[in-house]
Amino acid sequence: MQILKRDHFECQDCIKRARTAEKFNGVVMRVARATEVHHIVEYKERPDLGLEDENLVSLCTSCHNLRHGRRPRMFQPQKKRVTEEKW
Repeated sequence: MQILKRDHFECQDCIKRARTAEKFNGVVMRVARATEVHHIVEYKERPDLGLEDENLVSLCTSCHNLRHGRRPRMFQPQKKRVTEEKW
């Protein structure tokens, strides 16, 4: 929560993308609300940096998924739900 407050609950990747778009194209983009905290240097690589403020950044879910190479939710195949048979 401390990192989210530090970054004003704004996704830092969206901010960078918005500034770039405005600078080069004159387009004003929306900055998403940050709901997740990302380790810049992955925790499994450097556990000693796990709680260092300089190694943490606030991101929205979409940008966090992009950083980890995950597909957006809308493109993931739907799982079949197991339901009880009704007689």
